[in-house]
Amino acid sequence: MDFVIRTERLLLRPPSMENANELFFLMSDSDLTRFLTWEPHKSIKTTKTLIQNLIEAQQDDKGYHWCVCFNNKIIGLVSLIDVKRKIRTWTLNRAELSYWIGIHFQGKGYATEACKKIIDFGFSSLDFHKIVVAHAVENTESKNICTKLFFSKYAYEHDAFQKNDKWHDLIWYELIKEHRNESQ
Repeated sequence: MDFVIRTERLLLRPPSMENANELFFLMSDSDLTRFLTWEPHKSIKTTKTLIQNLIEAQQDDKGYHWCVCFNNKIIGLVSLIDVKRKIRTWTLNRAELSYWIGIHFQGKGYATEACKKIIDFGFSSLDFHKIVVAHAVENTESKNICTKLFFSKYAYEHDAFQKNDKWHDLIWYELIKEHRNESQ
């Protein structure tokens, strides 16, 4: 299966070890990680370990990851993570959309453009039935992205995570394959 995807302005491709320096530069920015699950990278070794984990997750059908490239430069990462295919007798075929765009590239529609293509790929090529996404309540930029992508809000999770000694609430959204075309 070919995992290289093109949009009008972007190239989306799986990460590789050759991307470590570019990703480290972006992922070491403390402003970027305010609402993300990880801390700023302090060494290239951390970034290389992450890349290896992303590659292995894809090989194991646990997650799929794409570098977001603009003018041949990596500006972010979009992923389908926490893949769940089955639980005992239940078929789930679901994943969680995850994304970030470097601070200097935000506000230009890159995240929405990349996520739209990854959602399409998840439904058509990876056979997902449902894709979910969440954002911290304070993260209005992500709220806007979820709205532009036609996700439906389904839950408000109080005290979902703690970061920097503060508890944050999450808003959860879902997009179901069969209902996707009805909402666009």
